[in-house]
Amino acid sequence: MQLRITLVLAFLMSSLCTSFADDSAMPLPIRDNQGRQIVAGGFVTITEDLKGTVRYSADDYRRMVQMGANFQVIRTALGRLGGWPGQEEDPNYLQQLDEMVRMARDAGLQTIFKLVVYDIRPFGHPQWDAIYQNTNGAQDKLLNAWSKLWIRYKDDPSVFGYDILNEPQRGLDSNLQRCFQEQLLPTQRRLVDAMQAISPDKWALYQPLYRETGAGTGPFLPMTVPFGRNRVIYAPHLYQMNLDRMRKTLRRYEREAAISDAPLLLGEWGPATDIAADSDVVMQERYTNVYRATATELDQHGIGAIKAWFCGSRVELRSKTRREPFTWAIFSDKSAVGNVERNYITDVLARPRPLAIAGDLKDCQFDFDSRVLEVKLKPDEASGSSEIFVPRDRFYANGFRVEIGSEVVLEVKPDESQLSTSSVNNTPIDTDAPTDMDVKRREQARHLHWDADLQRLVIKKWVLDVPVVTLRITPLA
Repeated sequence: MQLRITLVLAFLMSSLCTSFADDSAMPLPIRDNQGRQIVAGGFVTITEDLKGTVRYSADDYRRMVQMGANFQVIRTALGRLGGWPGQEEDPNYLQQLDEMVRMARDAGLQTIFKLVVYDIRPFGHPQWDAIYQNTNGAQDKLLNAWSKLWIRYKDDPSVFGYDILNEPQRGLDSNLQRCFQEQLLPTQRRLVDAMQAISPDKWALYQPLYRETGAGTGPFLPMTVPFGRNRVIYAPHLYQMNLDRMRKTLRRYEREAAISDAPLLLGEWGPATDIAADSDVVMQERYTNVYRATATELDQHGIGAIKAWFCGSRVELRSKTRREPFTWAIFSDKSAVGNVERNYITDVLARPRPLAIAGDLKDCQFDFDSRVLEVKLKPDEASGSSEIFVPRDRFYANGFRVEIGSEVVLEVKPDESQLSTSSVNNTPIDTDAPTDMDVKRREQARHLHWDADLQRLVIKKWVLDVPVVTLRITPLA
């Protein structure tokens, strides 16, 4: 396909510059080692389900990338790491993790490990209490299991960090606030301190206390105490079908992250899917509306989020609180990894969005009906490249246009295959005496690249010297 870059010669500064007085609306950003703002998105990958081992291929990771992922979060089993009394390490499991990290890295994804306890039965309040109290060395054994991964991947830049305890629950003390402050928080801090002693450049993710009933505010206990560590990310989960509660919960999570001066990342987002929805158009429409509304809130506030799970539906789940079987899988077929998308969900997950910004993201909005993406950002020339996911095959079959203010316009058409530039303004550039802005517009255009395989627009460098840039993606007629 061809990328057509058109330099629009009329310089209208007002279209680039907007006043943003309320920067507080954006949570603290996650930044990589170059200083770029990272908007994490992707999928939880699983190593096993109730029917056995789940193994991904390199093609599966390419599919993740083409759905807009820049992260995978591996659901890592504590027992398989030998992290529980009576459990031995499975060396094949470590090799499986190595393969998942390697394939993700080759596809351009970063990896987060998330520690889960679901392979250990039983695991309830007594077992959580054993972790918090270090009964029979349970906490020590858990820490040693984590240490194997911290050491193993400390020099791998594609491993971003570690979600230290997934959905931690109370121990034998039924007082939730006391459990959180006197048991869970000290345990989490100890784990983070140990991780940072081995891998100081990695990020530690922490979650609030999970409770059985949410009293209308969700299943997580509000976090009212600062975490008290640096280089940590607050990573609660959000599964709300009620849009008002969803918005209130997000605002609450933003406040709780701010207490600890931590960025906010939803470690999991989006409600589980009733299996019956696959054959019920009305249910599908409701899921689509909920996912769209949640995605809009996330995008506007620059919040990254990870969707569970990238797998098929060979296992149907049941619980005491749901009458019908359900799943977290984004594919409806019965294979382990999955191939048949639940499009009423995946078309929201794979929406256009920024992945990395050299500078500061100020606002991001995607209109699902018009398919127009608008991103406002404060550019930083020194931070390197910016990347925008543009799912051409899914949203822009007839091509799309990229506008950077009124200065640079790019067009990707379905029947073209080469990169070219042209002027479309009636007033040509004075080639004998071009203005500084003429030069910058041309240079900016040279730093734009469309990666058709990854479906990413790459701005290799910001050249335009303006306070705020407005970037728009619009469909071609």
